[in-house]
Amino acid sequence: MQPVNPELVAIQDEFRSAFSWSLDDDFESAVNLSKTCKNPSFKLRLSGVVTVVGAAAKPGVVSSNPIIAADGAIGACADLSQVVLVVSDADGEPYLDRAIDAKIPICLHAHGDNQANWSAALARWPSDHPVMLTHQTPLNIDKMFNPGGFTDGDRAVCIAFSLGADKVELVGFDTQKVGKWSGNTDLESKIIKLQWMERVLGILGLEVES
Repeated sequence: MQPVNPELVAIQDEFRSAFSWSLDDDFESAVNLSKTCKNPSFKLRLSGVVTVVGAAAKPGVVSSNPIIAADGAIGACADLSQVVLVVSDADGEPYLDRAIDAKIPICLHAHGDNQANWSAALARWPSDHPVMLTHQTPLNIDKMFNPGGFTDGDRAVCIAFSLGADKVELVGFDTQKVGKWSGNTDLESKIIKLQWMERVLGILGLEVES
């Protein structure tokens, strides 16, 4: 799974600088996740229009397209049979349990300060649950991919395009407020992150409707 635009990866250095994050921490978390995760991987190929559901979605989302849910936003999805993937950094509980119960594949992300979250998630999830691994470094890491992006929402969009989507429909994306399906987060910091999300979506030619 390769990024559809190299800018989607290059901008991650700007994220790290803006938030004073360490590339070493991102790399350490990714390598440890690669070594720890024994769950089977999976292959997924998309085409046509894909709906990506973000944390500001209203409950009861339905779509005639395949759905990718951004972490806890799976809680907003009414028909789980349409959800083909959940993109998560492992802080979307308790809603992620819906994906586990429905056997929906999860794309699990490593960043510098979520090692405790992904470790706890893997310990709780069934060992045969399908999991794909992503990271946010410019380096090659065994069994992992960097599709680009920053938040679970815009990374889900990056992944949709990387997996072959021709067009992405955004549902539940908001750059002004923190969505109800977000995990535990610092509200002030999250609002800033949403502005970065908007920049990533702009690289992909998408806009968040106000």
